[in-house]
Amino acid sequence: AVRFLNSFLKINKCFCTCTKCNPLPYRCREEKYDYYSLPKTSVVIAFYNEAWSTLLRTVHSVLETSPDILLEEIILVDDYSDKEHLKESLENYVAGLRKVRLIRANKREGLVRARLLGASVAKGDILTFLDCHCECHEGWLEPLLARIAEEESAVVCPVIDVIDWNTFEYLGNAGEPQIGGFDWRLVFTWHSTPEREQKRRKSKTDVIRSPTMAGGLFSVSKKYFDYLGSYDTGMEVWGGENLEFSFRIWQCGGSLEIHPCSHVGHVFPKQAPYSRSKALANSVRAAEVWMDEYKELYYHRNPHARLEPYGDVTERRLLREKLKCKDFKWFLENVYPELHVPEDRPGFFGMLKNRGMANFCFDYNPTNEHQVTGHRIILYPCHGMGQNQFFEYTSHNEIRYNTRQPEVCAAVDSGTDYLTMYLCQENIHNIPENQKFIFREDGTLFHLQTQKCVQAESNAYDGNPAPLLRPCTNSDYQKWFFKERS
Repeated sequence: AVRFLNSFLKINKCFCTCTKCNPLPYRCREEKYDYYSLPKTSVVIAFYNEAWSTLLRTVHSVLETSPDILLEEIILVDDYSDKEHLKESLENYVAGLRKVRLIRANKREGLVRARLLGASVAKGDILTFLDCHCECHEGWLEPLLARIAEEESAVVCPVIDVIDWNTFEYLGNAGEPQIGGFDWRLVFTWHSTPEREQKRRKSKTDVIRSPTMAGGLFSVSKKYFDYLGSYDTGMEVWGGENLEFSFRIWQCGGSLEIHPCSHVGHVFPKQAPYSRSKALANSVRAAEVWMDEYKELYYHRNPHARLEPYGDVTERRLLREKLKCKDFKWFLENVYPELHVPEDRPGFFGMLKNRGMANFCFDYNPTNEHQVTGHRIILYPCHGMGQNQFFEYTSHNEIRYNTRQPEVCAAVDSGTDYLTMYLCQENIHNIPENQKFIFREDGTLFHLQTQKCVQAESNAYDGNPAPLLRPCTNSDYQKWFFKERS
């Protein structure tokens, strides 16, 4: 295995030299850095049962693309792997590498505490966290360190390029870098850079402020990381910790940024090696500590989250108080104003149930996560879990599906009777007529443009029940009501 890896690395030493793999703006390539004025970094890479090739590809790419004067060390943290190739063979291989240390956990700690184990022994002034299946791009490190040298309270992420899961080809990242966001399920999302941020930047090489981070790849001053309270040790697995840390950075006086001149490739595994069984608890901890009253919007869309044991958050709330952090309303208004804040008026959100067709609800579940518009609403047995059966009737006469980003609204295409979902309008004064419904006191959903009512029909769409527009009657199949929980 070691012999194969050595030949693999020799063959692929210049793996990323093609044009599409060098997406840096031209000005980034012209940037010059005074290495002697920049801080040194410790690169922390936690792993559990990672494949030999991807783990060592990560290590060698850091060694080969990082200026020696700026790289203090690489710390490999083994979170109690049980694969044979990660035992003596890995120790022997790492022993022959400069600046690489291997430390092992005595029991499974989970991603968060494994990273903290590495951070606790780091010697560098800057902590750089990487996932264990990455490939660093030439010039990736200098921009991150230079920005932190300029502003210690900046937490800086590289642009994350794509490495193909099947072929391991470095595909790069076409177009402008995207920023991180989230939806009200507290799921991380990617978005294009908003116009306000584009106007703020004076150059293509300026950092891009981002509401949230993906979580796996970033640099931070070790001193500032400690000041912010490092990671929440009540969290263990991957999932939710990235949003919690993002909220904390912004609300407690720092800034979270993406540097367009730093690129790191990343393999997105089909299945994470870490169990995500406790990821829900991570999200609940984030909501309880940082989101104030807005946590209710999360719970409305994840009713089962209210029942999730999440441990003691007393210390984290005291940390927020000690650091004099801003509230979540400030975060929404100043950091992420593009995020629509639902109204969630009592009686107008949750499962939209039909009176005539007992226990059937509006259901919207597009098969493609990247194409959430253009699909029809169906009726499906109510499950009370929120998610694809969570709808909101707004004061602007919309039927919104807002558990995901981007948010979509029910509309009726010309010449049809089906309810199809399209993007909601950001400007409430420009809502299309075909998206306007009146939720009347008798429970009917009256479509203004067609002057018809929404009716539940059992064999409406490919043999499935669905809501359709029909002339208004007094039928119970045209009567609807919202219910928050089962």
